[in-house]
Amino acid sequence: MSVFEEIRRRLDIVEVISEYLPLKRVGSNYATNCPFHPDKTPSFYVSPSRQIWKCFGCGKGGDVIAFVAEYENLSYAEAARLLAERYNLNLDFGKQDQEEKNKYLSALKRISKFYEEHLREVKEAKHYLLKERKLSAQTVVDFNIGFAGDGFKSVAFARKEDIFQPLLELKHFYQTAEGRYKDFFYERITIPIRNSQGKIVAFGGRAIKDSLTPKYKNSPNSIVFQKEKTLFAIDRARKAAREKERLILVEGYFDVIRLHSVGFRETVAPLGTSLTLHQARLIARTTSNVYLLFDGDTAGRKAAIAAAKNLLRFSLNVYVAFLPAGADPDTYVLQEGIKGLKSLLSEARLIQDFLIEKVQEADLQGKEKLAHLYKELVDNIPEPIKRELWYKEFRNRTGLTLTKKGKVYFGGQPSAVEKELDPSEVEFLLGLFHLGEKVNLEEYKLSPKAKQLAEIILSEDGKEKVPRWLLEADTTDLKRRFELAKVKLSIEKNLMEETFKTLYQLEKKIKEGQATRQEVEDFCRLLGSVNKKLYQLYKRKIESSH
Repeated sequence: MSVFEEIRRRLDIVEVISEYLPLKRVGSNYATNCPFHPDKTPSFYVSPSRQIWKCFGCGKGGDVIAFVAEYENLSYAEAARLLAERYNLNLDFGKQDQEEKNKYLSALKRISKFYEEHLREVKEAKHYLLKERKLSAQTVVDFNIGFAGDGFKSVAFARKEDIFQPLLELKHFYQTAEGRYKDFFYERITIPIRNSQGKIVAFGGRAIKDSLTPKYKNSPNSIVFQKEKTLFAIDRARKAAREKERLILVEGYFDVIRLHSVGFRETVAPLGTSLTLHQARLIARTTSNVYLLFDGDTAGRKAAIAAAKNLLRFSLNVYVAFLPAGADPDTYVLQEGIKGLKSLLSEARLIQDFLIEKVQEADLQGKEKLAHLYKELVDNIPEPIKRELWYKEFRNRTGLTLTKKGKVYFGGQPSAVEKELDPSEVEFLLGLFHLGEKVNLEEYKLSPKAKQLAEIILSEDGKEKVPRWLLEADTTDLKRRFELAKVKLSIEKNLMEETFKTLYQLEKKIKEGQATRQEVEDFCRLLGSVNKKLYQLYKRKIESSH
């Protein structure tokens, strides 16, 4: 029996998941809102009898190990080890890759201890941290901050402790032109970077001399560290973030360290780059509210917009609190204190409100530029209804109409013709125009206005005569919307054929784990429409026979 099978056999999936999510009994199963996608109604189910979990919204599922891996942003093997340690399962993993990782993690932990001890011996490094950075001695200890020194003493220590080879493999050491090995972080303050479980996986380095470049550097990516998937201090911040229901995102290590030291322990930072999609996913698994605390200059605002795009893909509420130009959170707290930071965060605005206010203040050219920026944010929102609400809010507050195609009009409301049509007719016409499909209009029940527009679209020069709203409409997932509209509008003539065709396609997607909650709900509505149409058809047939 493998260690994975042993873990599945010895652990109760309901007990494990209950430590992460509030489960409610539903018949013989348990249910809750899914933590892996926006979910207003419970679609996440846990089966005690089968020892599996499944979300019928996003399609994710698996065993107890797969859940922990997904929730904690770990590999399957890492999640298995975490469970074994957490529940005191004495298991021999025997996996070469895990043994390799442990070897590297152990080496990084030990070299970190060397850096900490070496820092105490170097006055210049201590002066930089305590006097120039104005960190307390306790904060330095709490974050295990150290100093790499001349780059040769750490190599000698590693050889003595038999950790030279793994650190060399991690590119923590390199060979100089003279053939000597030297520490990657020589003459730099070292700040341990930890994974979600609190294990040291890399270091950030800060030069203490202006002549040394680059000023900041991180460990290279490795088997235990992927910069784009790691957030600095996420292991420390997660608990506070869940208690305060927010995460504060800043740009640098020392910003995080400063804010933690004054009580804002829900603070994290990307590692010297723009926030990545992986990092945004990590945030989404922790909280639904993110506060971007960036510099108020042009670069800071661009960084905030870039971060917001990825965060909005996970339906997070993104707030912005911009610092005075040239300031960073570290220096701001030193100058304005905790009270000043609290005041700044209390004035934070949702990113959409911030942009709308800027549009209201801007000149004609600025309005159009900011409107396009607003649309770039909207494009990252996964829910169609939420996108529409953002567009409506923009129109109501700015007096501008921002179309899905990115065009900006002063004033303007939805077309009166568009309002007259049945929603299914709108979807049908959009499909005809944007997908270019040819159909026999006699097979569909259309209002006179919808039929007239359909004939224009299908005519040889129809592309030049269609109304503007057809050109600018949202075409997201249009193929599915068009097929559903065709079935609804042709229901009397091709009732059984179209319905069974749709049912067969949906059944196939469900079996393959590709069906979305929206598709299932659409089909349920379709069945209701089928029943109604059948009854109406039957009633007319009976009446016509008398």
